[in-house]
Amino acid sequence: MRFRIADKMGHLRRYRHILAVLMKYGFDEVVDALRRRLTLRLGARAVPMHVRRAAVGRSRPQRVRLALAELGPTFVKLGQLLSTRPDMIPPEYVAELELLQDRVAPANFTAIRRSVEAELKGSLEMIFLRFDAEPLAAASIAQVHRATLRDGTLVVVKVRRPGIVQAITVESEILLELAGLIKATLGPDETIDPVLMVQEFTAAVTKEVHLSNEARNLHRFARNFADDPTVRIPKLYGEYCTDAVLTMEYIDGIKCNDIPALEAAGLDRKLIASRGAKFILRQLFDFGFFHTDPHPGNLFILPGNVLAPLDFGQAARLTGDNRQLMGEMVLSVSDSDAERMVHALSRAGLVGERTNVSALTADLEDMLQSYADLPLKDIPIGRAIAQAFDIMRHHRIRPPAEFTLMLKSLMTIESMAKMLDADFQLIEHLRPYARRISLERMDPRRVARQGQRFLRELLDVAAAMPEQVSAIMSRLRRGQIDLHVQHEHLENLVHTLDRASNRIAFGLIIAGAVVASSLLVTQGGQRELLGVVRIETLGIFGYLIAALLGLWLLFSILRSRKL
Repeated sequence: MRFRIADKMGHLRRYRHILAVLMKYGFDEVVDALRRRLTLRLGARAVPMHVRRAAVGRSRPQRVRLALAELGPTFVKLGQLLSTRPDMIPPEYVAELELLQDRVAPANFTAIRRSVEAELKGSLEMIFLRFDAEPLAAASIAQVHRATLRDGTLVVVKVRRPGIVQAITVESEILLELAGLIKATLGPDETIDPVLMVQEFTAAVTKEVHLSNEARNLHRFARNFADDPTVRIPKLYGEYCTDAVLTMEYIDGIKCNDIPALEAAGLDRKLIASRGAKFILRQLFDFGFFHTDPHPGNLFILPGNVLAPLDFGQAARLTGDNRQLMGEMVLSVSDSDAERMVHALSRAGLVGERTNVSALTADLEDMLQSYADLPLKDIPIGRAIAQAFDIMRHHRIRPPAEFTLMLKSLMTIESMAKMLDADFQLIEHLRPYARRISLERMDPRRVARQGQRFLRELLDVAAAMPEQVSAIMSRLRRGQIDLHVQHEHLENLVHTLDRASNRIAFGLIIAGAVVASSLLVTQGGQRELLGVVRIETLGIFGYLIAALLGLWLLFSILRSRKL
């Protein structure tokens, strides 16, 4: 990968800062792996020499969190994304990264004013009756201001931070380059793929910085829950929305984790917990479109125990196959059936050649046995899912990103519901949905549709086969059939053969030099070549060359440790 803007001083300073922070928190092995390549690419100034250390007494996951927090908003966002991917990183890292807070100082209001006026094509005073200069919340990508429309409607205006798109572009380039360097230093058995992590992060954050995506998500949620009186989706004011500005209804509610305020308002915590679970499960199993970040700060409670979700920037779609897999996993946990879970993973195409199926089944059986004697209502589905993730990661099984986010949403809503209701058991709410999804496979209408599709594809193949066979036979008669064979690790064999042939060639050259020198020494006498040098001297010189080549060949063999 080539640097497009690495010669800029700002870029160079950023690399120095990143390496300095890594050194500060004790990641010397990473710095050592990057030092040589970055020095070659950017010069010696790219690598700091002396940095104050701050790693003593802290675990590695803690140091990762602290380093990401110090590196700034983009790296904080990366850590938050990784905290939702327990299939990619160990649970102790997930627990630490969940503590990262996306809090930054608000952008200058003059810059925010200019941005809003440029996007909405008018002055703030002309568009709004009132626009608060002090934001309600400020994050790395956008900040939220309360405002009043000209007709008196209270709204919140989400404004993208000026310059954030360019900043994320540059930071993503740096992250991808560093991930590539780190991946090159990892062994072939390493289950973590830093390049894939950065690519997924870049795709996710690119969507989030375009607020028009959030507007579409909000509109779809409103349509899905239009007939549900227990859920209030904020109204979107499309005429005041652009790619950098989002305007929606102001919701005055109580955060669902503010227990004293909920009790003071006389709200029913058990009912809120039940409705919160239903809200998430309907997204997953009824609509296949769900909020991927349902933390307490994004869920307000209104009078009547009505749920009001906020911040729709992070959402994902779920395929029918992933919902089916989810149902099978839940039923496997509740029935303590490890083989069923393995078969479900295999049907989904997630079990590869490098996976030891027997070992995978045994590990899952050990995990499920720890819950076998518990009543159904006492099975901690969140903890069971986290353990299943750890086992899948160990056995090189990587579920689709959407599936992982779905499971993470379930774990989050279970934790939030237990905070409201200590007796809440997610599996009691989840099991009926899982049963329904599992039974859908046997639905006669579904089976009939699958049969029709299979028959249609079979007829298409049969209709095309005579023409394809004729084309193959025609090319065969003309001698135009090429056979391409690809062998895994063949390049290693070619390299080994090439090295062996080089050594044989050197050996023959040395042997030839020895033989030729011997002939010159024994038969040269006092004769001279062109009256300049004696032929016997040439023979001795040939011996010296053969000796040097022989020593060099012996040294190279010993250095490779392969005699």
